[in-house]
Amino acid sequence: MSYQRALGVLLLAVGAGISAFGTKSFGAEKISLSMDWTGTAFSFEVSGQKDVGGWLLQFSEDGTSWEDTLFLERGGVPGDPWQLEVEAAALPVPHARRGLFRVLEHAEVDPFYRDYLAARSLWRASGFSSYRYEFRWSTMIFWVGTVDVVDGELSSYERVVAIPEFFEEPPLYRTIDGLFDEIGDAWRGGPASIEVTWDPNYGYPRTVAIDRSLLIADEEQYWSIESFGALSP
Repeated sequence: MSYQRALGVLLLAVGAGISAFGTKSFGAEKISLSMDWTGTAFSFEVSGQKDVGGWLLQFSEDGTSWEDTLFLERGGVPGDPWQLEVEAAALPVPHARRGLFRVLEHAEVDPFYRDYLAARSLWRASGFSSYRYEFRWSTMIFWVGTVDVVDGELSSYERVVAIPEFFEEPPLYRTIDGLFDEIGDAWRGGPASIEVTWDPNYGYPRTVAIDRSLLIADEEQYWSIESFGALSP
């Protein structure tokens, strides 16, 4: 998904009363990006641009590697600014105290990717680091079991049912963040089809159907998270 132009703003530290402002002109246009820190969340606003598909917020700790965060939203009135509020916990690096923000202009916004970023932001904001989820894989291999994650790392799994029976490990053994990466990689690869339903409370993927290519047989993925819960320390 290519972008047309970018605006950047520097975040030096997170603290009460922090604010930043950046402007950039394109010919006769004067487009501005502003940012404020409320103490718990960042708010962003892009103004001065009327006809655009959308603006994507990115975050970087060092200005070298940038990660997509969320798309800004616009009101229903023509000429309204693009706005976004995001909790510090929902950033790609949760509660980062230093870093850089920028917004990229896109002529078109893929609805799937917009929903993917929103779900991942919700998952990050949930703050779960130790949890158990029930995983079901249904393709040529059928596998049902649980996966435990402790302090953000894979800890163990327990197989309940597997067909064929010699399949011990889950076909996709990942943390929830790893499952998001799997979905994101599939989307960036231009799949034949990709459908995901997201949990409305915590954002994790509930059901996933991915067909990477119509020219390859039996490579489809159909999997789901049947249940989810936090693990006690």
